[in-house]
Amino acid sequence: MKNSYLIIGLILFSTYIISINGVNFSAIFIVTTIWMICSVYFIRKFMIKRNERWIQLLARVYQILVIIFVVSFIIIEGLLIFNIHQFKEIKDIEKLDYVVVLGAGIDGEKVGKTLQSRLDQAIKYYENNKAVNIIVSGGQSEGEIISEAEAMHRYLVENGVNPGNIIKEDKATSTLENIRFAKDILISRNDLDKKILIVTNEFHLYRAMIIADILGLKNEGLASSTPIKIRVNYMIREYPTLIIDTIRTFKYK
Repeated sequence: MKNSYLIIGLILFSTYIISINGVNFSAIFIVTTIWMICSVYFIRKFMIKRNERWIQLLARVYQILVIIFVVSFIIIEGLLIFNIHQFKEIKDIEKLDYVVVLGAGIDGEKVGKTLQSRLDQAIKYYENNKAVNIIVSGGQSEGEIISEAEAMHRYLVENGVNPGNIIKEDKATSTLENIRFAKDILISRNDLDKKILIVTNEFHLYRAMIIADILGLKNEGLASSTPIKIRVNYMIREYPTLIIDTIRTFKYK
């Protein structure tokens, strides 16, 4: 009876999580994680007691994998939270030669709110350092009218940035490509030794800077803010993407 109540409670809790968050990555991730953790309890209660050695072995392997998953998630999310509070403000950042603004979704030919927040931070930095070159990085996704880089270029010009200070990189389709192709631009300009300022949202900046570190780019970070509800969703998504992108980046080191 106790186990029945537990299962019913899990179902109700899972339904509640999805109802308040919708069917998105974070909600599914949270529900899946809770079921995985609870399944360890059921395995220990029912499966370990069986005499078949292979069942006991599989049960133990599963438990170890769940523990590794939970511990790694806590560590990575802890690092994200810690680093969010360590990022510098504009007034504390030295004058650099290059800013790299990472692309995000656009709305028609206009930048979306997330991307706008990144560009606004780049504009504020530009106002204190008019000599800086701003690399806007983002390709054209399926269904988009123009590239993210073009939309970013237009927004910067509309808000007072000299077009001569803007460099468009319109091929990147991922964070890794944003940094890789920005590196190619630096190489083409014989400025690979220059330190760059990476501008993106706070939940995303840690991963972008790790990629830049692996690729051998000297870098600093400038974070734009995100509404807390959206930030939580994206921070959960950072767990798998940070692991995947870190592994993939070593291929281009």
